[in-house]
Amino acid sequence: MKRNPTACVLVLMLLISVSLWAQVSTSSITGIVTDQSGAVVPNAKVEAKNDDTGVVYNGTTTSAGAYSFPSLTPGRYSITVTHAGFQTVSSVHNVLTIGEPLVVDVALKVATTGQTVQVVESSYERLETSNATISDVMDPTQVRNLPLNGRNPLSLLTLEPGVVQRTTNGAGSDTHVFGSRDRAHNVTIDGIDANESTVPNPQGNIQRLNPDNVQEFRTVTLGATAEEGRNSGANVMVATRGGTNTLHGSVFYFNRNTVYNANEWFNNYAGLARPDLKLNQYGFDVGGPIAKNKTFFFGSFQNNLIKQTEPIAATNVGVFGVPGVYTALARTGIFRFVRGCINLVNGTCSTGDPNNIPRNSPGLVDASAAE
Repeated sequence: MKRNPTACVLVLMLLISVSLWAQVSTSSITGIVTDQSGAVVPNAKVEAKNDDTGVVYNGTTTSAGAYSFPSLTPGRYSITVTHAGFQTVSSVHNVLTIGEPLVVDVALKVATTGQTVQVVESSYERLETSNATISDVMDPTQVRNLPLNGRNPLSLLTLEPGVVQRTTNGAGSDTHVFGSRDRAHNVTIDGIDANESTVPNPQGNIQRLNPDNVQEFRTVTLGATAEEGRNSGANVMVATRGGTNTLHGSVFYFNRNTVYNANEWFNNYAGLARPDLKLNQYGFDVGGPIAKNKTFFFGSFQNNLIKQTEPIAATNVGVFGVPGVYTALARTGIFRFVRGCINLVNGTCSTGDPNNIPRNSPGLVDASAAE
């Protein structure tokens, strides 16, 4: 059987185009162009320009005076409309967010001498009229500036109305949206499914996100449309950050250390030292143009170095060596401290641990065997 090289090339191009299309998390800008009398203006030229990247999209109004720019990346856009015999109108500061179509209607005026350009500010608060979805977007300023323990921007979705974070260590994600199951969530990153297959978790997914590589994200809690919803819980749409026409970068380092912390009450009572906590987070991000107004790049790196011990209410071992909880001890307020020694040989650590915790030491939990 002979292979047709032309067909192979076409198939490859289709696959690449589908891949590129799927990797863009987008929204759209639509509108109607009219004249002073309210009549629609067909065949008007419409230009949408991304203010950050300089990328320009061109279109023409239909016989009904309508225009549409589908699949635009989130950002600030300027809409410019021109038509013979009318003034050129530019609508600026139009903020397009992920998953929320933007409607920019334009009214043209008959051209007069000395009046050729009109600039219209459009930074007003818009009312959603295209659907009944209840959602909220965390914009770039919120993602980068709000405090985050662990630097996971998706932790912010627990601040949304109707979202409840359970703390009973259930088997699911412990996140409920208006009473939905804690496994009924859907997360997409740049339009691509990013769910763990067994227990979808809106805060943790298969990608490592941080405030540097996330542009913004929208959380739909009720009334998700067909293109943005799949489950009854939080439907989270994440748009990653891209480069612009200017070269930008940053370096960061965050630290938490035991010496900054006060000791816990039970440790003080038992004469034990503060639990060890050393958290180091560091990384960088950089982005800029490859071809001005056309092609851009962006990349980020983050690493975590964590050394930590925790107090636990446990003195026995459950399945696979995981300490279980003694209900009786918890009810009486007895909390014991684990220093961590998994492999014991003749009552001492076999891993060279300088602590050499002996079996059944007072005030310490032996995490390797049941009592």
